[in-house]
Amino acid sequence: MNAPSKFALIFASFALAVPQGASAAEPNAKLWNGTWHLDAAKSKFASSAKEASETRTYDISGKKVTMKSSSKDAAGKELNFSYTAGYDGKWYPMVGNPNADRIMLRVVSDREFRASSRLKGKPSVHSTATVSADGKHLTLTRKMLRMKGAPTDVLEFER
Repeated sequence: MNAPSKFALIFASFALAVPQGASAAEPNAKLWNGTWHLDAAKSKFASSAKEASETRTYDISGKKVTMKSSSKDAAGKELNFSYTAGYDGKWYPMVGNPNADRIMLRVVSDREFRASSRLKGKPSVHSTATVSADGKHLTLTRKMLRMKGAPTDVLEFER
């Protein structure tokens, strides 16, 4: 095989092995934006982070997501946390969350986000948030990495 043919074969093999760039998914702000209320009865808590109530607001504007959460646990203790983050796979600060101080978001589809959170540089939570096609239900699945056995909670929210 001559050198130009060998180069063409190597280049073609490399092109097939390297993932091809595709246009990144964009979240559907119309489905996400607004206020969501936890339905504790429909939610499943495997961790000790059981919530009696939670209200979340999402605001997707430009290439950023702002999320604010206000919750109460079974004992009535309040927790408020928030973040504004790009969905570009970079780390952004989170404020007020005892389980995480940084968050990284990735868009899976117009209705789904995946998030990784860290606390003091160590992984703490992996989560997936999915909004229904009609925009009325939000399911948040979170794996609490820093808790024994890394329990997974499934939180159900409605408008």
